[in-house]
Amino acid sequence: MRLIEPWDNIEINLLTGNRVMQHFDSNIHLIYVLAGEVTIEKEDTIVSLQKNDFYILSKSLVHTVYTKNARTFEIVLKYDFEVQTDYVFEGNSVTDTKRTDDQVVQSIERLLKLYILQEKQTISAVFEEYFHILQLLEKEYTKPSTIEEERSMKQKVYELKFYIDNNFDKDIRLVDIAHKLYVSDQYLSRSFSNEIGMPMNEYLIRKRLEKVRKDLLETEKSITDIAFSAGFSNINSFNRLFKKYQGLTPSEFRKEIKAESKIDSKKNRLEKADIQSLESYFKEKDSKIDDETIQVSMQESSHQNFQKNMINLGYAGDLTHASFAEQIHFLQKNNPFYYGRIWGLLSEEILEQVGEAYDFSTVDEIIRIILKAGIKPFLELGFKGKLIHESHTQIVKSHPFIRKSYELSDLIQRFQVFFHHCVDVFGLEEVSSWLIEIWKPNPLVLKTIGCEELMRIDDNGLQMNLAKEKTYIEVFTKIQKAVKQIVPEIQIGGCGLSLDIETRDLSDFLTQWITSKGAPDFLSLSIYPMDAVKQQMNQKKQHHEPISPNSEYLLHRIKGFKELLAEMNYQGKTFITEFNVTILSRDIINDTAFKGSYILKNALSAMPYCDLIGYWQLTDLSVTTFDTANKEIFGGSGLISKSGIPKIGYYAYRFLKRLSDQLVFQSEDLLITKDDPNKIQILCYSYSHLNSTYYYDYSSAFTRRNAAALFASGTVQKKQVLLKDLKDEESRYRIKYYRIGAAAGNILEEINQVSSSDRLDDEVIAYLKHRCEPQLEIREGHSRNHQLKIEMELSPQDIQLIEIQKVSR
Repeated sequence: MRLIEPWDNIEINLLTGNRVMQHFDSNIHLIYVLAGEVTIEKEDTIVSLQKNDFYILSKSLVHTVYTKNARTFEIVLKYDFEVQTDYVFEGNSVTDTKRTDDQVVQSIERLLKLYILQEKQTISAVFEEYFHILQLLEKEYTKPSTIEEERSMKQKVYELKFYIDNNFDKDIRLVDIAHKLYVSDQYLSRSFSNEIGMPMNEYLIRKRLEKVRKDLLETEKSITDIAFSAGFSNINSFNRLFKKYQGLTPSEFRKEIKAESKIDSKKNRLEKADIQSLESYFKEKDSKIDDETIQVSMQESSHQNFQKNMINLGYAGDLTHASFAEQIHFLQKNNPFYYGRIWGLLSEEILEQVGEAYDFSTVDEIIRIILKAGIKPFLELGFKGKLIHESHTQIVKSHPFIRKSYELSDLIQRFQVFFHHCVDVFGLEEVSSWLIEIWKPNPLVLKTIGCEELMRIDDNGLQMNLAKEKTYIEVFTKIQKAVKQIVPEIQIGGCGLSLDIETRDLSDFLTQWITSKGAPDFLSLSIYPMDAVKQQMNQKKQHHEPISPNSEYLLHRIKGFKELLAEMNYQGKTFITEFNVTILSRDIINDTAFKGSYILKNALSAMPYCDLIGYWQLTDLSVTTFDTANKEIFGGSGLISKSGIPKIGYYAYRFLKRLSDQLVFQSEDLLITKDDPNKIQILCYSYSHLNSTYYYDYSSAFTRRNAAALFASGTVQKKQVLLKDLKDEESRYRIKYYRIGAAAGNILEEINQVSSSDRLDDEVIAYLKHRCEPQLEIREGHSRNHQLKIEMELSPQDIQLIEIQKVSR
């Protein structure tokens, strides 16, 4: 180790794209996430890292690092002290949290800052930080690389594997280890082979050859030196073993395979643009540390529409049930949604046809329920039925769309009769404000539920497949023309594209559609965070749901889709008709406080890129079946429980509804709007993402009592906002703080405190409806010199609305 130039002992590399990483030296290799999310796969474990997480790479093991759009660094700390150690560095801040994690993170960031500002820092400052982080890691993030005698045989085998991984270059003999463990070498070899899949000696050889291959590819060392440094003591034996396992001699391998190596040895040094970006990051962070107050001028504002929210009400037939209709009626008093989306309305069981006559009684009842709640109907009029997902490939219950005829002419007539009736009953002006969506059947979904005949459409004796793009465009065009002859101003679009499972190129289909005579008035999409990379892993390893851990998944998807539309010069509207963190209808996270901050984070980030955004879905009644009939909480995806208790996600939309369209300030987790100079709204939230336990732990069962373990740890945030340039130099303000979160109005916590039973009586339900409302605190504030300071405190998953009203003198 050199104590002259500190940066000789520290290496910092920027990681981009997906990387396969493996090291054999004794140095400490850290992965650190400054922003975004990273997934690391090692052997049979997968860990998801979020912002400010770190991970120590294990010696000799292969790590696949999926960085996507994250800002991620590999930090290598030289550790070649000439002392004999029986421990190795191991750990991370996600699955192996320790009290010193925050100290390590702070030390890493200080080290990055010193690296960026090298010319402005002293040598001693760098060494001080270097040794400080080594001290932290030595104290808390080491693991013995020894083999203990008093262990079960299975434990001994895995300790032996770990020992070989970290000491393969030493003289390791099976007979010596067996003697130490008081077992025969045959028994030890057999036990090792049963657990690891190969004898110990073969595993040792393969591990040594991994280092040899890496050195052959990445260094110009002699083959003899490489062999000895990997633990081989005889060069002839080494050459024979290398040829046996590799099929080539070491020199042939180095010459012919070097360019094709799967081990990525390239280092991405920080470029000038990266350094400038990091300088800005640290300057901004330093300014926040020095002054936690956010200063906002109330004289500046821009227009922003926060009322783009739509809610999925569900399958049309469900609305006829009294309890379902009652929950929609609940919205009448405080409705935060502009449109309510239903599907299945033209199914034969709802709109029954007898000869030439139609029975509209059920249709009228359903539409009136929506209108009375103050919601505009968003009617999906394709052949979509009702599905309840238990997993991404398994359906708990399906209620298929019922078609009496497959003839296109009959379908067109059905549309025409329906809209003539709606105009007669509800008026042309009202019907013109509705939205009509024509769903394009998904072959995979219909095959899963055994309803593939719903893709069929017949036209003059020709049987066609509505799932085919050309057929869909032709049918859509004819429906659109027929409907607009009756309601010219109505908006008609589709086709319910599932961006999470679309693997084909959409550009050809969309180009053909938007340039046709039947160009849609809007394009509709559903976005659920399904991860294609993880899905491939799961297929290989038979794991559960391939859900992406990317907290920016929805934003990245809609931005990518809008970029595609811009290339095609599409001028129409874009709707996100369905979104949620999971496609599952039964997932305990749907009932947690997380859903409030999740909805705000995603809805607010997506609003600039779409014209309407719809959450999936209003009520748990939509996903209630026989197995959940006696449970109030079962992970239902609704914003309201089946007995009508609003969850935190519902109040997130209520808070959005109370914002003005005059935007004064917006950051990642804070918004300020105003109606006029004397009425101001502040909306803030503390988002804490799901941790790797949720995404990768397939053995644990999570319920309403242990759901808190699924989220990344967070700290209480204290914020100060200084509202400047107010109209009056001095004035008095009434300030209302509405707060709801994990410890305030959280349905899970409230139910846990009241009852251990899943079934609740009417008295308890009434009590919980009151308990699950936002907490209200009223304060008085005084402005001075045209300024007013607002202070707030948020625990993890809290959301808070602050309404500020000037009090007349």
